[in-house]
Amino acid sequence: MTNLYVIVSVVIVSLLSLLGAVLMVVQRQKLNFMITYALAFSSGVMLGATFFDLLPEAVELLPESAFSWVLIGFVGFFALEKLIAWHHHIEGRHTHEEKPLAYLTLIGDGIHNFVDGAVIAGAYLVSVPLGITTTLAVIAHEIPHELSDFMVLIHGGLSYKKALMYNFASAATAIVGAILVLFVSEQFSLLEQYLVPLAAGNFLYIAASDLIPELLTSRKGVESVRQIVLLIAGLCVVPVVGMLFGHA
Repeated sequence: MTNLYVIVSVVIVSLLSLLGAVLMVVQRQKLNFMITYALAFSSGVMLGATFFDLLPEAVELLPESAFSWVLIGFVGFFALEKLIAWHHHIEGRHTHEEKPLAYLTLIGDGIHNFVDGAVIAGAYLVSVPLGITTTLAVIAHEIPHELSDFMVLIHGGLSYKKALMYNFASAATAIVGAILVLFVSEQFSLLEQYLVPLAAGNFLYIAASDLIPELLTSRKGVESVRQIVLLIAGLCVVPVVGMLFGHA
């Protein structure tokens, strides 16, 4: 049953890549408005999943080294993002074409989505409630992320059809990551102990470096209040899910 939960979760996450189709019917101004508030809610969900579920579970699984692995996860994803950004920079210096940037974006997203799938599978191996909240955190981040990725691919010269198809292929690496973890976990039963704190470091990095800085660019009073309310609402989602599904 756990394997079924994992596969359903990563398939749902992968299908989020098709949200780019929304761009075909939603005006750019309305889309930017939606993304702004989605980022606030996503930040809350990711922070809630980290502090309410992943960190406590990591400490329980690895009492002596949990925070060391969280730090490894944080620094590791910082290094990964810097590496991808460096490749974008080098590519931009040596060519005037935009299309290579689109493909580099797909490669970077493929790696990130692969890790997301692995993290989701690892969380489910610990408990179903932890898997659900981890999936929700990934979904919350992926909604604005996939929409922005689609815009990058269109800007990179791809047609709407190709952008949707390639973005889905990149997102489907989450399924590969999840299946690989499920397979390897049978050989290494303690794998999930390390994936949980690594996931906490991953979520902390995404919230601190990608999501919250975007929210700080707004100086409008009413918009800031709405963002704060949505962030708190995102935080509340995690304990609510815990109450609904129970704790293992």
